[in-house]
Amino acid sequence: MAEIETLKFRIIPEDRVDDFIDADAEVWNSWLQQQRGYIRKVAQVYPGGVIHLRIYWASKRDWEKASKDPQIPAIDVRLRSQFLGVFQRLP
Repeated sequence: MAEIETLKFRIIPEDRVDDFIDADAEVWNSWLQQQRGYIRKVAQVYPGGVIHLRIYWASKRDWEKASKDPQIPAIDVRLRSQFLGVFQRLP
């Protein structure tokens, strides 16, 4: 059964939501596509500059293994330098 990882963000300023989605795709998608069990990623936009990124994995095991990749912090830094706005991860 597929597993869905949900990442939630608030984008500031709110009118930069599409820019964030584009930057996220440019930075993260090539890494995701190399991960075993990755299926797809979908962005859902909500009022107030809130975005939910849903990442579909073939299994929880695949998701957990990918989440331990030591490259993740460096990729996150690239996203922060690429996106010309502020984003905060929500719980």
